[in-house]
Amino acid sequence: MEYIEFAVFPSSIGNIILVAKSGKLIKLDVTKENEYGIIKLLNTMYPEGQQSEKPFKKICLLLDRYLKREMVNFDVDLDISGEKLFTRRVLQVVKRIPYGETRSYGWIGKRLGYKSAARAVGQALKRNPIPIIIPCHRVIREDSSIGGFSLKGVSKEYLLTLERAMKK
Repeated sequence: MEYIEFAVFPSSIGNIILVAKSGKLIKLDVTKENEYGIIKLLNTMYPEGQQSEKPFKKICLLLDRYLKREMVNFDVDLDISGEKLFTRRVLQVVKRIPYGETRSYGWIGKRLGYKSAARAVGQALKRNPIPIIIPCHRVIREDSSIGGFSLKGVSKEYLLTLERAMKK
Protein backbone atom coordinates (compact mmCIF):
# COMPACT_ATOMS: atom_id res chain seq x y z
CA MET A 1 0.00 0.00 0.00
CA GLU A 2 1.41 3.38 -1.01
CA TYR A 3 1.42 6.29 1.39
CA ILE A 4 2.44 9.95 1.14
CA GLU A 5 4.39 11.91 3.75
CA PHE A 6 5.52 15.51 3.59
CA ALA A 7 7.36 18.08 5.65
CA VAL A 8 8.73 21.61 5.50
CA PHE A 9 12.16 22.50 6.84
CA PRO A 10 13.69 25.97 7.17
CA SER A 11 17.08 26.47 5.53
CA SER A 12 19.46 29.21 4.48
CA ILE A 13 17.86 29.28 1.01
CA GLY A 14 14.21 29.23 2.15
CA ASN A 15 11.70 26.65 3.30
CA ILE A 16 12.50 23.26 1.82
CA ILE A 17 9.46 21.17 0.92
CA LEU A 18 9.94 17.41 0.88
CA VAL A 19 7.37 14.83 -0.23
CA ALA A 20 7.83 11.06 -0.13
CA LYS A 21 5.75 8.20 -1.49
CA SER A 22 6.16 4.92 0.37
CA GLY A 23 9.43 6.17 1.88
CA LYS A 24 10.99 7.38 -1.39
CA LEU A 25 11.49 11.06 -2.14
CA ILE A 26 9.26 12.26 -5.01
CA LYS A 27 9.50 16.03 -4.61
CA LEU A 28 11.86 18.70 -3.34
CA ASP A 29 11.09 22.37 -3.66
CA VAL A 30 12.28 25.60 -2.06
CA THR A 31 10.07 28.58 -1.34
CA LYS A 32 10.07 31.81 0.60
CA GLU A 33 6.40 31.21 1.54
CA ASN A 34 5.57 30.79 5.22
CA GLU A 35 5.36 27.30 6.65
CA TYR A 36 1.65 27.51 7.53
CA GLY A 37 0.71 28.37 3.96
CA ILE A 38 2.92 25.61 2.58
CA ILE A 39 1.41 22.97 4.88
CA LYS A 40 -2.07 24.11 3.92
CA LEU A 41 -1.18 23.74 0.22
CA LEU A 42 0.43 20.32 0.79
CA ASN A 43 -2.69 19.11 2.60
CA THR A 44 -4.71 20.19 -0.44
CA MET A 45 -2.31 18.61 -2.96
CA TYR A 46 -1.97 15.37 -0.98
CA PRO A 47 -5.23 14.94 0.97
CA GLU A 48 -4.27 11.33 1.73
CA GLY A 49 -0.83 12.43 2.94
CA GLN A 50 0.54 12.80 6.44
CA GLN A 51 2.76 15.56 7.73
CA SER A 52 5.80 13.89 9.29
CA GLU A 53 9.42 14.94 9.72
CA LYS A 54 10.62 11.43 10.62
CA PRO A 55 11.20 10.05 7.08
CA PHE A 56 13.18 13.14 6.07
CA LYS A 57 15.77 13.34 8.87
CA LYS A 58 18.61 11.94 6.74
CA ILE A 59 17.73 14.09 3.72
CA CYS A 60 17.56 17.22 5.89
CA LEU A 61 20.91 16.45 7.50
CA LEU A 62 22.48 16.00 4.04
CA LEU A 63 20.89 19.17 2.65
CA ASP A 64 22.00 21.15 5.70
CA ARG A 65 25.57 19.92 5.31
CA TYR A 66 25.46 20.63 1.57
CA LEU A 67 24.29 24.19 2.15
CA LYS A 68 27.14 24.59 4.65
CA ARG A 69 29.56 23.73 1.82
CA GLU A 70 30.29 20.16 2.85
CA MET A 71 30.48 17.53 0.14
CA VAL A 72 27.78 14.94 0.70
CA ASN A 73 26.60 11.85 -1.07
CA PHE A 74 22.86 12.23 -1.55
CA ASP A 75 22.37 8.51 -1.05
CA VAL A 76 18.60 8.62 -0.54
CA ASP A 77 15.82 6.61 -2.12
CA LEU A 78 14.19 8.53 -4.97
CA ASP A 79 11.09 7.77 -6.99
CA ILE A 80 10.87 9.44 -10.40
CA SER A 81 8.56 6.77 -11.83
CA GLY A 82 5.84 9.38 -12.31
CA GLU A 83 7.94 11.11 -14.99
CA LYS A 84 7.94 10.28 -18.70
CA LEU A 85 10.60 7.84 -19.91
CA PHE A 86 12.72 10.50 -21.65
CA THR A 87 12.67 12.70 -18.54
CA ARG A 88 13.69 9.76 -16.34
CA ARG A 89 16.59 8.98 -18.68
CA VAL A 90 17.74 12.62 -18.64
CA LEU A 91 17.54 12.75 -14.83
CA GLN A 92 19.57 9.55 -14.52
CA VAL A 93 22.38 11.08 -16.62
CA VAL A 94 22.25 14.37 -14.69
CA LYS A 95 22.47 12.54 -11.36
CA ARG A 96 25.98 11.41 -12.36
CA ILE A 97 27.43 14.87 -13.12
CA PRO A 98 30.20 15.47 -10.54
CA TYR A 99 30.15 18.25 -7.94
CA GLY A 100 30.96 21.70 -9.28
CA GLU A 101 31.15 20.50 -12.88
CA THR A 102 28.77 21.34 -15.68
CA ARG A 103 27.54 19.68 -18.83
CA SER A 104 25.51 21.16 -21.67
CA TYR A 105 21.95 20.30 -22.60
CA GLY A 106 23.32 19.08 -25.94
CA TRP A 107 25.94 16.89 -24.24
CA ILE A 108 23.19 15.13 -22.29
CA GLY A 109 21.12 14.67 -25.44
CA LYS A 110 24.09 13.09 -27.21
CA ARG A 111 24.71 10.78 -24.23
CA LEU A 112 21.15 9.55 -24.72
CA GLY A 113 21.71 9.02 -28.45
CA TYR A 114 20.06 12.19 -29.77
CA LYS A 115 22.22 14.69 -31.69
CA SER A 116 19.72 17.57 -31.57
CA ALA A 117 17.91 17.11 -28.27
CA ALA A 118 19.16 20.12 -26.28
CA ARG A 119 15.72 21.74 -26.17
CA ALA A 120 14.04 18.45 -25.18
CA VAL A 121 16.63 17.94 -22.44
CA GLY A 122 15.90 21.46 -21.17
CA GLN A 123 12.18 20.73 -21.05
CA ALA A 124 12.84 17.46 -19.20
CA LEU A 125 14.99 19.28 -16.64
CA LYS A 126 12.29 21.90 -16.20
CA ARG A 127 10.16 19.05 -14.82
CA ASN A 128 12.87 17.76 -12.43
CA PRO A 129 10.88 17.01 -9.27
CA ILE A 130 13.98 16.69 -7.06
CA PRO A 131 16.42 19.53 -7.83
CA ILE A 132 19.69 19.78 -5.90
CA ILE A 133 19.68 16.02 -5.26
CA ILE A 134 19.21 15.46 -8.99
CA PRO A 135 21.58 18.34 -9.83
CA CYS A 136 19.97 20.00 -12.84
CA HIS A 137 21.79 23.18 -11.81
CA ARG A 138 24.91 21.54 -13.29
CA VAL A 139 23.43 21.70 -16.79
CA ILE A 140 24.13 24.81 -18.83
CA ARG A 141 23.88 26.00 -22.42
CA GLU A 142 26.45 25.10 -25.06
CA ASP A 143 27.75 28.70 -24.99
CA SER A 144 28.40 28.37 -21.23
CA SER A 145 25.51 30.66 -20.28
CA ILE A 146 23.41 29.41 -17.41
CA GLY A 147 19.96 28.70 -18.88
CA GLY A 148 16.78 28.13 -16.87
CA PHE A 149 16.36 26.57 -13.47
CA SER A 150 13.35 24.94 -11.83
CA LEU A 151 13.92 26.28 -8.29
CA LYS A 152 12.43 29.73 -7.84
CA GLY A 153 14.50 32.05 -5.69
CA VAL A 154 17.65 29.89 -5.84
CA SER A 155 20.12 30.45 -8.66
CA LYS A 156 22.24 27.94 -10.52
CA GLU A 157 25.17 30.28 -10.01
CA TYR A 158 24.73 30.13 -6.23
CA LEU A 159 24.67 26.32 -6.15
CA LEU A 160 27.60 25.98 -8.55
CA THR A 161 29.65 28.48 -6.53
CA LEU A 162 28.79 26.55 -3.38
CA GLU A 163 29.95 23.30 -4.99
CA ARG A 164 33.13 24.73 -6.44
CA ALA A 165 34.05 25.97 -2.95
CA MET A 166 33.57 22.40 -1.66
CA LYS A 167 36.07 21.00 -4.14
CA LYS A 168 38.90 23.30 -2.95
